[in-house]
Amino acid sequence: MRLSQVQRTAIVESVQESFGTEAKVWLFGSRVDDHKRGGDIDLLVEAKANLAQATRQKLRALGLIQRRIGEQKIDLVVTDGSPECETLLITRNARAQGVLLE
Repeated sequence: MRLSQVQRTAIVESVQESFGTEAKVWLFGSRVDDHKRGGDIDLLVEAKANLAQATRQKLRALGLIQRRIGEQKIDLVVTDGSPECETLLITRNARAQGVLLE
């Protein structure tokens, strides 16, 4: 995984401050692979929120992460864990290939 412990902690804390302490966050994409270089930070956040809340919470989380780890390209996908969200290809891939950040 190509994130430092400081970065992982900052991401988890930012997500939980924005979405609540029950929120879970997975890192997926190229940053999971130690042999690759560069790439954005792809995150899947599972949290209980309605669409209007999720948009505001997502923007808040992205702002907090940027302040804590510096300017980075970050893609943040939000799921509520519902069957509809869990059948989406990006959600399935993130869970299958990603790493739960704790």
